[in-house]
Amino acid sequence: SQSSLSSAIERLSSGLRINSAKDDAAGQAIANRFTANIKGLTQASRNANDGISVAQTTEGALNEINNNLQRVRELTVQATNGTNSDSDLSSIQAEITQRLEEIDRVSEQTQFNGVKVLAENNEMKIQVGANDGETITINLAKIDAKTLGLDGFNIDGAQKATGSDLISKFKATGTDNYQINGTDNYTVNVDSGAVQNEDGDAIFVSATDGSLTTKSDTKVGGTGIDATGLAKAAVSLAKDASIKYQGITFTNKGTDAFDGSGNGTLTANIDGKDVTFTIDATEKDATLKTSDPVYKNSAGQFTTTKVENKAATASDLDLNNAKKVGSSLVVNGADYEVSADGKTVTGLGKTMYLSKSEGGSPILVKEDAAKSLQFTTNPLETIDKALAKVDNLRSDLGAVQNRFDFGITNLGNTVNNLFSARSRIEDADYATEVSNMFRAQIVQQAGT
Repeated sequence: SQSSLSSAIERLSSGLRINSAKDDAAGQAIANRFTANIKGLTQASRNANDGISVAQTTEGALNEINNNLQRVRELTVQATNGTNSDSDLSSIQAEITQRLEEIDRVSEQTQFNGVKVLAENNEMKIQVGANDGETITINLAKIDAKTLGLDGFNIDGAQKATGSDLISKFKATGTDNYQINGTDNYTVNVDSGAVQNEDGDAIFVSATDGSLTTKSDTKVGGTGIDATGLAKAAVSLAKDASIKYQGITFTNKGTDAFDGSGNGTLTANIDGKDVTFTIDATEKDATLKTSDPVYKNSAGQFTTTKVENKAATASDLDLNNAKKVGSSLVVNGADYEVSADGKTVTGLGKTMYLSKSEGGSPILVKEDAAKSLQFTTNPLETIDKALAKVDNLRSDLGAVQNRFDFGITNLGNTVNNLFSARSRIEDADYATEVSNMFRAQIVQQAGT
């Protein structure tokens, strides 16, 4: 009777018929499996809600991309109207470009819990069951201007190249390096535009002829040094000068350094400094091109005079050494001609145009190729295909949201049923246990 009384009291206090395996070994094992399923399915329901959140976040971003595409299409319809001037098309293209950049930004920056949902193709598996393999997959796709077929989308046409276009634009910050004639290195500070040589000396523009110079402190004195005694081995920047920038070599196809009368330029090394002179054969004067003093031969001696120079900038470096207007340039082995006003570039007799490469950087294209780039082929059809791709992905996301909703409902029903099944196995029958307790108490009292 004492054992029966203790068992009844334990079950009444815990509410469970099975408090240990000795009460019902098989029942305990079955109830424990039910518990595992209940906990797993409860978490799976929370997972499914997370899946809905991922789909909603992605669809919200796609809605903004769709809005931008609709505006691009509207602008494209406007651009295809024949009444637009060149400036009108440029203005329309400017807004289209901004809209496409916004699409790229949304694609790159939209995240859910640190996962970029539109930046790459991805299959996100959501665990919606208590066992292995019970998942629902959310198909995520990379959606940006390129994947939508809108990279380089153009309703404005290719633009004519100018002399300045023969040199790539500088980076936004930092420095760029030039190499002249394969040896001399120049560094351009993009922020200030200042130019230095590899020794750290500032580069200046000569006030006398606009050439690039170093502000040398070299002083030359004594006798026995005259213009005719200077070595004529060095090549002036005016003769076949080449400049290498960002992997592109520019060569200026100039004239000989010296004419038939002996006039021209030469370079000599004085006190370890290379200085370039302009030689006048009749006067036998040597005018220094590459530093601020001017040296003049007088009675076999050199004296110095001062001229005002201005600090060289990147544009001076371009002008003096790479894109001389009205001249012939060789760029990576290809011949180009620059008009006297610098506004037109021709290659093999063809006007050169600027167009965007696949990477987005401007490239030179010939006139024949530029004609095909005047407008994106079938621009409205291109936009419609982009809209259809966005719509397809949105449809998938909407469908998977509905699937999650139904899944959550089903999980809830399953959990409730499992609760009931487990309860029938392990929960105590209160009426039965109370009766057992009273009976045990009566038997115990009768025995005393």
